[in-house]
Amino acid sequence: MRQVIIIILSVISFSAFSQQLNKLGKIEVNEIPQMPDHRIEKISGVYKIYKDSFIFEGNTYYEIPHGFISSLEVFNDKKDFIKHYNAKGKLIVTIMSDRIINLKVSPDGSKLVFYDTENIIHVDMNTYRIDTLPGSFVYSYLGENDLIYYDSESKNIWFKGNNIQIEQFPNQFVEFRNKVYVITEENIFELIGNSLYSRYEFEGKFFDSKIVDDEFYFVDKLEKRKNESFSLYKTSDFSRYILFDRKDELNR
Repeated sequence: MRQVIIIILSVISFSAFSQQLNKLGKIEVNEIPQMPDHRIEKISGVYKIYKDSFIFEGNTYYEIPHGFISSLEVFNDKKDFIKHYNAKGKLIVTIMSDRIINLKVSPDGSKLVFYDTENIIHVDMNTYRIDTLPGSFVYSYLGENDLIYYDSESKNIWFKGNNIQIEQFPNQFVEFRNKVYVITEENIFELIGNSLYSRYEFEGKFFDSKIVDDEFYFVDKLEKRKNESFSLYKTSDFSRYILFDRKDELNR
């Protein structure tokens, strides 16, 4: 039996908060729109990224300490690529792959990872050493550059030299208030050492999550016959859960 405390905010209008559910049941954060610091254009079939006085190749852009990373991720018969530029916009290296899926760059810019449809490709951006890891497209960086990933064949999570057996398929890995959480369709687990501890059991199934202003928001999607509802909860410590918004067939 799940032991949680749920406080339902019934007096204050949900729309008064900056976080709410959209019509699809996803978390929507109302923020002041900001002008993008770069633009992407496709000219004569070639993607270019314009950032200040710099021009990079590709259709995805990352600014990292001491440089820039761009990538081309398209679904055709041409190879995808990742390009690493220094702070002056000079190209340092190009990494080619048949496919680049779910590219992630570590917060400190020292590593990157992507899925090539068969394996996880992990690249050290200082030495350009490439490690090929068995796994899936489920991975993330925690802290500055600690990779956590899921190997679907062995049903193991790998993190900091530990392998953690898990029967449920992980949807997300999240670091929140210096703790590591593994989110599946059925549970939110806290990862401690090489063990998983359930912190929340979904009434339906996991649908979305975001960390906003040091609060953890997540959506529990419940399906009954032909009807579905979405409940948005927030928590600061996984001991108390506040119902923040709800969407169903009557108010979507």
